[in-house]
Amino acid sequence: MKWLIVFDLDGTLADSKRPLSPEMAATLAPLLALIDVVVISGGEWPQFARQVVSEASYDAQMR
Repeated sequence: MKWLIVFDLDGTLADSKRPLSPEMAATLAPLLALIDVVVISGGEWPQFARQVVSEASYDAQMR
């Protein structure tokens, strides 16, 4: 069985159109090491990359 956790981005993980806070990125990092995480966003890839990918830790991205 495959497990994952799903989050909405704007208004849940970050304020609308704002990047993840350092605190949220640090909170997500250990979770990313344990389980697949999906972040749902209505924005296009460049916006998502600025808000989430650029703020995630290198280790979490490479999992």
